[in-house]
Amino acid sequence: MPPLKVSISPNIFEWVLKTAPFDDISDNLRAHFFKWKNNEKQPTFNQILEFSKKTGIPLGYFFLESPPAEHLPLLNFRTLDSAQATAPSRELIETYYQMAAIQDWMRDYLLDLGNEKLPFTASCKNEKDAGKVAASIRNALNMDVDWYSKSQNQGDSFRFIRQCFESIGILVMKNGIVGQNTHRPLDVYEFRAFTLADDYAPLIFINSRDSEGGQLFSLLHEAAHIWLGTHSFYNDSYGAAFNTSPTETLCNAAAAEILVPQQVFIGKWNNSGLAVSQNVEKLAKYFKCGKAVIIRKALDNYFITRGQYKELTDAIAASFSAVKAKAKGGNYYDTMASRYSKQFILALADSVQEGRTLFKDARRLTGTNRETFAKFADEVRGRLNAK
Repeated sequence: MPPLKVSISPNIFEWVLKTAPFDDISDNLRAHFFKWKNNEKQPTFNQILEFSKKTGIPLGYFFLESPPAEHLPLLNFRTLDSAQATAPSRELIETYYQMAAIQDWMRDYLLDLGNEKLPFTASCKNEKDAGKVAASIRNALNMDVDWYSKSQNQGDSFRFIRQCFESIGILVMKNGIVGQNTHRPLDVYEFRAFTLADDYAPLIFINSRDSEGGQLFSLLHEAAHIWLGTHSFYNDSYGAAFNTSPTETLCNAAAAEILVPQQVFIGKWNNSGLAVSQNVEKLAKYFKCGKAVIIRKALDNYFITRGQYKELTDAIAASFSAVKAKAKGGNYYDTMASRYSKQFILALADSVQEGRTLFKDARRLTGTNRETFAKFADEVRGRLNAK
């Protein structure tokens, strides 16, 4: 029986050409695509199925007459309006749906166990004082005001805060690529982080192509959204924008207060005797945070002018380059452990072992195979038990 040939609208081929991640498909399949597009050859159903799997474009899209109007509900919560944010990349779309699937699974798992709603979600939904939001977050984490004094650097601070959030039930995911595909990086200029608020399984996703300081600030900014009970799509590239909503302003201020407590900052700034740029450098090292937080604190306290603020933030923007995906050769399980919430992986492993979740679903949620997932879960469990 001859292979089933299918007819694809020229409009769809044009749309696919603009949106598909062509670097991720073989030379042979890419050559086939251009023959289909140029009407030199008609594709078979199996070829379109393969192309769909390789590019992440849903199979049904290929059989439409006109390109789909893809819109992520999450974009309604973007920090800044931008043309880029209204036309999400396939990388963002796939990452969002993977995270939404993980959250859905985790919520159902927790409900099956009889868990109650987390007490801190939306606990500050009517709060307008950033200091009180920051205090509520610190209290939930049992965190001292000067917690940063125990950190060695920004990366150490991020790991500490992440572990604290995980311990109270927040899923923290972090990746700079789509799943495990190093050929499909996430664009930090498109988004730095996003949050899916939920009463049982709130989830924060951090774009690890951001700087260490940016990731740390994003983590706390997104946590503030959970305390307010709101979703978030954080697409302010440098955290320096002024044209943000009251909610974004509140979350920025709460995150900054946790990183750099107001009263400590004022004392340190006034007693330094250094030039502005040197003071910023010194205090960023003292608080183990990004320089952008110090600069904004200085502006808000009238220690620098708007002109100085712009000059300093422009310098940060000019020096910023997205963090590249880790080169091959690193420890696979270390990399995996950094990408996924540990509480999610352990819950998923327990559910598989108990026969409540099928291995195929575990593989779908984590992008692993049967053997890799089992070993990964054992590695995560072993590392936690070793602490």
